[in-house]
Amino acid sequence: MPIYEFRCACGRQFEKLCRMNEQGAVSCPACGEEARRIMSSFRTGGGSGEGGSASGSSCGSCSSSSCSSC
Repeated sequence: MPIYEFRCACGRQFEKLCRMNEQGAVSCPACGEEARRIMSSFRTGGGSGEGGSASGSSCGSCSSSSCSSC
């Protein structure tokens, strides 16, 4: 099952694990209002430099709540 990103009118952004064919509204965990699915950003490439990890570390060992700091 893929993880989709959602954003609510209250400003909260969150992820939810959804089935591929799942349809219907997703409620915001903060306010309960309907949230909209947004386009996810992702990294590409490999090795050193932009978009890759030269050290070989992964988010599996990261203790941050945001992957943007990995």
